[in-house]
Amino acid sequence: MSATYVYGLISADADLPEDLAGLGPSGSVSTVAHGKLAAIVSDVPLDRPLGTRDDLLAHERVVDSVANHTTVLPMRFPAVIEEDGLVEELLGPHQEHFLAILERLDGKVQYTLRARYEQDVLLQEILEEDEQIRRLHEQVRELPEDAAYYDRVKLGELIVRALEKRREVDAADIVERLEPFAADVSTTTPSQPEDVVIAAFLVERDAVPAFDEAVEELGRDTHEWLRLRLLGPLAPYDFIPQE
Repeated sequence: MSATYVYGLISADADLPEDLAGLGPSGSVSTVAHGKLAAIVSDVPLDRPLGTRDDLLAHERVVDSVANHTTVLPMRFPAVIEEDGLVEELLGPHQEHFLAILERLDGKVQYTLRARYEQDVLLQEILEEDEQIRRLHEQVRELPEDAAYYDRVKLGELIVRALEKRREVDAADIVERLEPFAADVSTTTPSQPEDVVIAAFLVERDAVPAFDEAVEELGRDTHEWLRLRLLGPLAPYDFIPQE
């Protein structure tokens, strides 16, 4: 027996790109339409739990490939439903809601920018700009490791505070430079101290060249102390209503 795996939703009149490789024994991907809405689906065995890294990569590969061609509303991973429930529980009762989201996202794709400091360069700048940190840093270098323990702790705390202050300013500057080229922006608080910003930009397809050039210009201006990584075009994962 099999169930239906749902990658995302598209307009019923939209076409899928060729040669999509999805989940399930065959990896085949198709659509099931109801009214003006269609679900992107694969058949998956009921006896195989989903949730591995390979499953996640397959899900993202399908959704992002579709996003390159048309507007897609990605489903949360993993989304499995009984075949009979696809229309009765998903497409039918929620059609107007899903169509409204697709209309809002129509013609747009997501780009995710990750910015990370060059640690050595940034530390040198902090030492040059902050006299207290510079003096303590020089003092610690001249003392035995055991004797300088508390000074090292204090130095670390001062550097972390200086880094947080610097990151707040730099993250705001990055978003401010790219925001004019996007229809919407969603930021995530970085978990690592060397990360500056993780920002998702919802970009009109027609505005992608201008957005790409703005990112290139940002990279040229900051290449000595910042590493940028741009992912996209992606499905608009960060711009889907939580409900």
